[in-house]
Amino acid sequence: MKDAEPYEIAWKVSVTMYKQFTQSGNKEEIDMAVSFARMALFYDYNKPDITNRLLNYLGQCLGSRYEQTGDMADLEMAIQVARKAVILTPEDHFELADRLNNLGNSLGNRYERIGDIANLEEAIQVARQAIVLTPKNHSNFAGRLDNLGSRLARRYDRTAAIADLEEAIEVAQQAVKLIPEDQSDLAIYLNNLGNSLGKRYERTGDMANLKKAIQVTQQAVASTPGNYSNTATFLNNLGYWLRRRYERTGDMADLEMAIQVARKAVKLTPEDHFDLAGRLNNLGNSLGNRYERTGDIADLEEAIQVARQAVKSIPENHSDLAGYLSNLGRDMADLKEASQVARQAVALTPKDHSELAARLNNLGIRFARRYDRTGAMADLQEAIQVARQAITSTPKDHSDLASRLNNLGNNLGSRRLNNLGNSLGSRYKRTGDIADLEEAIQVARQAVVLIPENHSDMASCLNNLGNSLASRYERSGDKADLEEENRVFGRSWTCYSSPPLTRIYAANRCLILLSHLKQYDEAAEIAVSVIDLLPIINSRSLDRNDRQHILSRFAGIAADVCGILLRARDPETALQYLEKGRAVILGQMIDNWIDLSSLMKVHPELATKFEALRDTINARFGNLSAESDQLLAAQRRRAAAAELELCIQSIQGVPGHELFMAAQSIEAMQACAVGGNVVVVNVSQLRSDVIIVSPTGIRTIRLLGLSAADAEIWIGKQWHGLKSERGARNIEYRKFLKWLWEVCVKQVLDDIGCTKSVSVEYLSRLWWIGTGLASSMPFHAAGDYSPGSTENTFNYVISSYAPSIKALSHARSRCSVNISLQSKALIATMSVTPGMTPLPGVFDEKRTVMEILRYHTTVEDIERPSAEEVIHCVKECNIAHFACHGRTNHNVLTVHDLSKINLQYARLAYLSACSTAENKAAGLADEAIHVVSSFQVAGFPHVIGCLWPSPDRVCVEVARGFYTSLVEQGVLRLESRGIAAVLHTSVIEERAKDWKRPLNWAQFVHYGA
Repeated sequence: MKDAEPYEIAWKVSVTMYKQFTQSGNKEEIDMAVSFARMALFYDYNKPDITNRLLNYLGQCLGSRYEQTGDMADLEMAIQVARKAVILTPEDHFELADRLNNLGNSLGNRYERIGDIANLEEAIQVARQAIVLTPKNHSNFAGRLDNLGSRLARRYDRTAAIADLEEAIEVAQQAVKLIPEDQSDLAIYLNNLGNSLGKRYERTGDMANLKKAIQVTQQAVASTPGNYSNTATFLNNLGYWLRRRYERTGDMADLEMAIQVARKAVKLTPEDHFDLAGRLNNLGNSLGNRYERTGDIADLEEAIQVARQAVKSIPENHSDLAGYLSNLGRDMADLKEASQVARQAVALTPKDHSELAARLNNLGIRFARRYDRTGAMADLQEAIQVARQAITSTPKDHSDLASRLNNLGNNLGSRRLNNLGNSLGSRYKRTGDIADLEEAIQVARQAVVLIPENHSDMASCLNNLGNSLASRYERSGDKADLEEENRVFGRSWTCYSSPPLTRIYAANRCLILLSHLKQYDEAAEIAVSVIDLLPIINSRSLDRNDRQHILSRFAGIAADVCGILLRARDPETALQYLEKGRAVILGQMIDNWIDLSSLMKVHPELATKFEALRDTINARFGNLSAESDQLLAAQRRRAAAAELELCIQSIQGVPGHELFMAAQSIEAMQACAVGGNVVVVNVSQLRSDVIIVSPTGIRTIRLLGLSAADAEIWIGKQWHGLKSERGARNIEYRKFLKWLWEVCVKQVLDDIGCTKSVSVEYLSRLWWIGTGLASSMPFHAAGDYSPGSTENTFNYVISSYAPSIKALSHARSRCSVNISLQSKALIATMSVTPGMTPLPGVFDEKRTVMEILRYHTTVEDIERPSAEEVIHCVKECNIAHFACHGRTNHNVLTVHDLSKINLQYARLAYLSACSTAENKAAGLADEAIHVVSSFQVAGFPHVIGCLWPSPDRVCVEVARGFYTSLVEQGVLRLESRGIAAVLHTSVIEERAKDWKRPLNWAQFVHYGA
């Protein structure tokens, strides 16, 4: 060294300090490296080649110090000296590539700081130049590739151009492949590759990319010592990708690890380090996620604290400030401040930035939540507006598009205020923190005190209080909470100015509570009133889907009411209100042809008044923000409700309309049982019973062995599936049929005296009506099918079904309508329906049916018909046989289509192959809405349907047996008993061929008279 030039000595000292800095991250060492680099430049005595090398080296040192401290003066000087070094270097100089690389790094850093995309574009340009000038076998070639990959990934972040991301991954993979495994830079390359793979996961949702991103980032962490200056960077990135996987899978282990490594990254980062803000931001996001999962308020408070710290520690002109503000707004409990912060984040984000959509999405959520708190429509409108902007700004192939659409859908679906007490109650349910529950109760009480007594939201406030009290009772078992909960819901039920839906919810809760408290008389009074209110909420101003949605919210309430009335009153009252409370939509369809149509003819003023009052009661007033407007609307609703009661009484005074909006009389129900018995099986959460209606009386059986829990298990099983599973499913289904026989059907048959096997002409008839959890049970096929056993329903009775007694009455009344002397049959077939399983057997079925019927009636055959064709043809026929799915060639033949027609000559509809008697909507089980019931409403008194799809061979054989028996002795028999009996016989014949497989023959059912 004694013969060395002064610049050489200073340079060597600088290089030594710089190497130590890269290992330790010690600021004093990088300061010394910069100082000695400047000194070397001072002593170089105008040697051009040496000057250029020193300029390049000084730029590298200044760039590194900027990355440590964030001092913009260092970055600007780094770019200045690096650019000068590049300009002064000849194009054919072997070190030009290195100098371009350093310039590109500093330009990239300036883009990261100020967000000017021109810097990023130039950084990518010089990075490409550096690669072109670097031989592929050069030791620095991998590093040049890595730098280009990092720049391309950042441009993808800005523009969302997928080509940039794909190229970034490609060059990053090349860099990792080229670098020896023992080089320290391998960790940097792995980390950068992991980031790009993770970004591709975020774009595409492909979990393979996320898995690989975590894997290579873990390699980066594992290959660096704990005190390495880049270790904190790698840990921070690993924590981010682990959190992203948690968000996808919900695996708490990933979230816990994400928080652990994020904490470590923050701990390893000096307080004055420029990247501290980003690492705090990442930790805050993970803590926020854990709060959302567990409800632990400590996590939320820490998330807000570190997010504030991140915002505070980043320069105001930094391009990442917007992102940190957006994340802070996500976690803040103060919705006003959260909205302001989120709005600031959006304002700071360039319009062409790919993260704009995420920040708009976050802003929309803040306004939606503020709307939930305040009810201010302006907040909801802005939430919807920015959610739409977020969707517009999101690439159509982006994995977050679905969540942003979902947020928009939630905002559009918002209709009323959810108060703070309700939110606290929800948090309690997630976390079990009793403090949240106590505050929820306190806030709910305060809301009830502050709201005017006759306000339309009173019932909603009371319901929230009742729900919180119920949660505390479940926690403590304090009977005082149970009793207060009952009083609160009882008060809500009597809030006549509140919407009926809200009141019915309260009534439903009251019924259960009063039963637990053994206050059966009070429960019975509410039970009667709530069922009287159910038909009123189904205004024809709502479309069918809305009405179904409304009734689905009260699934099982009629069954509960029946159980309570059986305990507190008499079977007749229980049956009347069970009938009125279920199959409401179906009953209204029937009433369209009976009550309203006939009333409109004889007393149009009363009919019009009734409809107007019912519509007023059900009017929605959610868009009224002024309290005076809400009070006025509540007054109108109360007045309409009172007037409606008087209107109904007036209608019931019109001759022929005595039963308008009233339950069927007991006499009318008993008349439906002529020729047999109507058996209503009611299974609810409170109890299980059978109500037997005979022509001479009504009696009940308590089904002590049939619990709601067992029923839910059986009806929840899936009986359809792969061909390879049919054997096991048949065995299981036989167990179901045996259980049903033992806990229900055998007791019914014993009670009515049907215990002897006789020939079919002497068998008694039963009409089964399942309600509540029993609505889909196969009573007709129940039995013990073990070898030698004759204990089954088929051997003792002829079974039919009805959706309700009212529907059965309608079907029987249709049998009394005279039909034309010349009978006519329609056969509609469709072997192939787009999007559905082919039915090749329909041709054999059609030939079979036509061959049998053509000597006894006129037969019209239509193939691949449209819905319009079916509707037209069915109006003229007595028999309609459908061998197809529930779809037609051109469009869908819907339940609604069928319910709109009123057939004059219909007698029998045979619906083969498809699940025509199955209702797959669990919430609408008591509504009995399926194709079979719709054919009944349309005017067919007899409908043959299937509970599940049938094999082609079985369809043909059952149809053959049915129609052959129907025309026995050369006469087409369309009387009620005959139709039910011939199906009974045909199914028994099919059962005899393969009794072990009930899923092949037990699906055929008769509905009707």
